[in-house]
Amino acid sequence: MRKSFRKHLVPVLAAAGFVGKSIHFMRLRNDAQDLLSIQYWKYGGSFILEFGRRDRGPLLTAWGPVIPEESLEVAYLPGGDRARLQERDAPSDDTFAGFSFAGFGEDVAKYERLALRVAGDLPQVDAWLSCGEVGPDIAQFAGV
Repeated sequence: MRKSFRKHLVPVLAAAGFVGKSIHFMRLRNDAQDLLSIQYWKYGGSFILEFGRRDRGPLLTAWGPVIPEESLEVAYLPGGDRARLQERDAPSDDTFAGFSFAGFGEDVAKYERLALRVAGDLPQVDAWLSCGEVGPDIAQFAGV
């Protein structure tokens, strides 16, 4: 999955102004900082994109430390300031509702189709970040 992300998703994120590597990305605006993370299900086989927007500058955490802007990740944001891009057709009992790649095995084309699909959903992420618009694959962060 990671190779397909590097090939298809990361360039789309970069074109939208996000910088980062691996699974954590940020985009700086004049007055806001957008954070995005690829989050894998702890049991494997699926992922979501979690993202949020905050005001620029360092973050004073509730537990004390100040985190510099350049070191922030989306997990530092309060739940109400975050949302997820997730699988709209996930079963109702799937609380993670991740985009599944379980069972893809060595079929590179399946990984690439999924990465392209998620890259194609990034306008929904931008709409939520810029004006709070909730697209069909966007869900408010639920703390799961």
